[in-house]
Amino acid sequence: MRVACGKIILERSRENEEMYLKAVWLLEEEGFKPIHAGEVAKLLNISIPSTTEMLHKLGKKGFLQYSGRAGILLKPRGRKRAEKIVRNLRLAEVWLEQVLQIKDQDVACRFEHIFTEPVVRALRRTLKNPLQCPHGKKIPAI
Repeated sequence: MRVACGKIILERSRENEEMYLKAVWLLEEEGFKPIHAGEVAKLLNISIPSTTEMLHKLGKKGFLQYSGRAGILLKPRGRKRAEKIVRNLRLAEVWLEQVLQIKDQDVACRFEHIFTEPVVRALRRTLKNPLQCPHGKKIPAI
């Protein structure tokens, strides 16, 4: 039982990290340069102290470089993970809207963390390899 509980905590921690990486990627996509903790905090609706704490943790794990005034830069490892999450989100949006006829960003956000690579390949095939999400944003190829 402890292992299962530990796995749940680990998965939630991973999802939390992914939300921050995705936020940085999305802000970058929107043209924010440099990206500051306050912008990430606003996007995620989280306090600035909590945001800076997580940015430091992600920096120590090698996902990004964070310096208060200089801002946030995704490192290759963080960029790859962020692009994967954005890809999953946007594929989920297309699938939900085109196949299931559901327009719900919150539901799509839940799927972004659980899609495996075989599921992503199947979605791309089934959806005829969409290049954009329903909002007109590019779906990363990875």
